[in-house]
Amino acid sequence: MAFLALKGVEKFYGKLRAIKGVDLAIEKGEFIVFVGPSGCGKSTLLRMIAGLETINGGKLMLDGKDITDAPSSQRDLAMVFQSYALYPHMTVEENMSFALRLAKVAPEVIKEKVSKAAEKLNLTAYLQRTPKALSGGQRQRVAIGRAIVRQPKVFLFDEPLSNLDAALRGQTRVEIAKLHRELGATTIYVTHDQVEAMTLADRVVVLRDGMIEQVGTPLELYDSPANRFVAQFIGMPQMNVLPANQFSQTGNADEVGIRPEHLVLTHDPQLGKLRGTIELIEALGNETLVHVNLGNNTLLIVRQYERTTHQVGDAVGIQFDPQHLHYFDANGKSIISITKVAGAAA
Repeated sequence: MAFLALKGVEKFYGKLRAIKGVDLAIEKGEFIVFVGPSGCGKSTLLRMIAGLETINGGKLMLDGKDITDAPSSQRDLAMVFQSYALYPHMTVEENMSFALRLAKVAPEVIKEKVSKAAEKLNLTAYLQRTPKALSGGQRQRVAIGRAIVRQPKVFLFDEPLSNLDAALRGQTRVEIAKLHRELGATTIYVTHDQVEAMTLADRVVVLRDGMIEQVGTPLELYDSPANRFVAQFIGMPQMNVLPANQFSQTGNADEVGIRPEHLVLTHDPQLGKLRGTIELIEALGNETLVHVNLGNNTLLIVRQYERTTHQVGDAVGIQFDPQHLHYFDANGKSIISITKVAGAAA
């Protein structure tokens, strides 16, 4: 039995069906990431689990108990919001211990829990400061600490790093991953940032229009996407997808995809399986992204892990290994069965 299970969960806003019968089983200790474009329902789904949104259909089970209609205060969950939601007049220590003090927990127990959480989060030196005396990253760690001291069955994170700058996001992401390993707590994390999803998750749940498109480990989604949407959503730059008529031996595929790192440029266009003209070169230092126009407004991106000698306007050929091709039918679903056949025949 799953530790946390969503069974046909639905959410309506008037006649709008925002969450469309979601089924998901989460095991104890898993780090699950909800990812998807804006408006896909990931934050709504998290808030339904937290008890902040009413579940209009289906069931929510936690550790064998039906909590579908239970108030948020009785769900044994702790949520960390995008906004830190700290009390400005309270010290770090008071913010972290607030829920425990409300619950009339013994002062010595509160002190011990806050001390341990502060130590894990490198906040011991800041316990007597108020939020205005902290940086954004420190405030977010206080919000995380407030959740830790409650020792909930499940941690819920709603885009907790989106208010931080890029460098601090990377640092805090590492801290969250380390914290999860130490606590071993079941965690559900919502983000629109696929880097966070790929680096933090045991499993990623890709959502679109209130439905789950695919669930799997980060590399499963990257290597074996269930459909074109997942293929192009996971990975940056996104997978190149071209009409199947530009390739040979594609069976009943409507489109063919290949990731930028699986393409190789040749100076002689005649040596390429595809041919085009370089339209843009993005020199990023650690890698180079070359945008090639194949004609008829068809563009693809080639990723190189070295500096390029090509120039904008050059005619080039593009080589690839057929085993890296992905095939999609007219509905955008992956066609697994023809991949090896097509690769062998090319």
